[in-house]
Amino acid sequence: MAIDALFRSVLTQRAAIQLMSATCILLFLITVFSIKLQAPEPLPQSTLFYLDDTQQQYKISTLPALSSDKWQGLERFQLALPMTDTPHWVSFNMTNIASQEHWLLELNNPFIDHVSVWFIENNQLLDHYQTGDSQPFASRVMPYETFLFPVPEFEEQLRVVVRISSEGTLQVPINVWAESNFLVFNGEHSVLMGLFFGILFAMGISNLFFFVISRQPVFLLYAGYVLSFALLLSAMQGLGYKYIWSESPWMQKNSVSLWASATVFYAIVFTNVLLDIKSVSLRLHKTLNILAIVFAVALVASPFIPKPWFLEPFLFALCGICIFIYAVSIWGWYKKIHLARFYTLAWTSLLVSCLMACLEHLNLISLTISSNYLLMLGVIIETFLLALMLALSVNHQRRQLFRAQKEALRKERDMRAVQEEVLAQQNNAQEELEYSVQERTLELEIALRELSEINRELEEKNTLDALTGIRNRRYFDKKYLAEVRRSRRERTELVVAMIDIDHFKKVNDEHGHLVGDDCIKFVAERLKKTLKRPSDDVCRYGGEEFSVILPSTDIQGAHDLLDQLRLEIQNTPVYSAGVTVRLTVSIGLASAIMDPQQSEDVLIGFADQLLYQAKNNGRNCIVAQKLPDSEQP
Repeated sequence: MAIDALFRSVLTQRAAIQLMSATCILLFLITVFSIKLQAPEPLPQSTLFYLDDTQQQYKISTLPALSSDKWQGLERFQLALPMTDTPHWVSFNMTNIASQEHWLLELNNPFIDHVSVWFIENNQLLDHYQTGDSQPFASRVMPYETFLFPVPEFEEQLRVVVRISSEGTLQVPINVWAESNFLVFNGEHSVLMGLFFGILFAMGISNLFFFVISRQPVFLLYAGYVLSFALLLSAMQGLGYKYIWSESPWMQKNSVSLWASATVFYAIVFTNVLLDIKSVSLRLHKTLNILAIVFAVALVASPFIPKPWFLEPFLFALCGICIFIYAVSIWGWYKKIHLARFYTLAWTSLLVSCLMACLEHLNLISLTISSNYLLMLGVIIETFLLALMLALSVNHQRRQLFRAQKEALRKERDMRAVQEEVLAQQNNAQEELEYSVQERTLELEIALRELSEINRELEEKNTLDALTGIRNRRYFDKKYLAEVRRSRRERTELVVAMIDIDHFKKVNDEHGHLVGDDCIKFVAERLKKTLKRPSDDVCRYGGEEFSVILPSTDIQGAHDLLDQLRLEIQNTPVYSAGVTVRLTVSIGLASAIMDPQQSEDVLIGFADQLLYQAKNNGRNCIVAQKLPDSEQP
């Protein structure tokens, strides 16, 4: 009876957690339909030109003009290239349609091995970047899941040239973003990703918990399937390389094949066990075991096989497996296997989305949305339906258990002693069940508190700049808004300073980006040491620019403090990679007692103007000024 009580306890807890998971998934779907993601900016009168460098004969200096017939024009800003490691050149022109806006260039594929980007105006090189997923994630120009590059300022027309090469297929949407729109998109996209992966990892961990308690393999198999699928999708989104294996280009190169093989392996074994195929068809049971072994071998062998040889057969095999598993579920429905009809409904959305994604990667079809988003939608719907299916399965098992108990009581009704013993056993089982429920509920509460603490730690990390360790722009925006409101409320003086490293582009051009990164970290460390009060904050505003917030500080005191910092930076050389670099900084310092009628961003805008005035005054100086009366409402 103790085993019986434990089993019923597991079923009860599983039904409750599946209900909570279904609620979370419904919340995800509501969020998806309530958020309208920003779209990249269209480029008017701009054509994407493509050049296949099969002989690897071109360099940036020897590229033919866009008017040459060697270039092919494309109607859409998206490349769909076959599996080859041949370099490909892409070029297009940008006109300065919004001079006050900052622009970003995105190559929306996290699996490009080698990427080089040139920005050229009037045959003069403005900027050049080189990266790719064959390098550690820290080499990215901007720390984003895909490849993101800042577009330099230009006068009238800018030519953008991109050289890409990769072993696999190249599905590369090319997007040009207004920076403000991208920030909105990134925020909403991060919310969706957080909800999506939170649901998947919660499902996987909860099933591991059920396996530990019940020792039933189906829970372990489902947990392995969900967690492998979550890691696969994180790799396809570029999040795995950003947060998990960011220092391992080898793992990034093989992540999709590894996690896809693991996902299919667990899906096959899970199907075999859940539907109890062995009891219905021994031949089909053996076939599924053979397929599972094939994908287990693929999991081990994939890192050692060249991607063009492995990926295309694997994608065709994956399409076949999707169809085969779906056929097995329909066959089980026909054979009246209890869970087969629910299983068919649950897997329909996933298998269709998986099949469509594979066909797109094989360049057999073209989708209007990203195959990654299509897979995510299929996974969410599948997870929701599986949660309902498992809840129904739990209820079915409990009804069978209750019917068995009633039948046992009916048969033993004439035996008074046996009946009393059965009743006593039922009472004991009920007490054990209640105790087990209370114990597991306490464990769940502890786990939820630990998860809440982890979420708070992640939120704290999201406010830190990855390079310098100081606060980032996201934190600054919130802090600045809070201090402006406090200045209004308490009528205290607020000082904001914008600090920029002089001639930083020259440092990068002469010594490389690694030395430039060390220079940025050096200035950040000096800023942290200079600010002593807990209320003072320094943030990396972007690139080589920093921002400082000094609440309840007069302008003269702030000037003396930051001038001491300026002199310390000027007199302290930076040693990096065997070279010595001397830096100077320009500082724009603005002060005001904020008025309730003033715009909240007027002070930061004025500090930015003073920074450019300091630049125009010859750099290596401070321009400090109170907010003039003309800025008042």
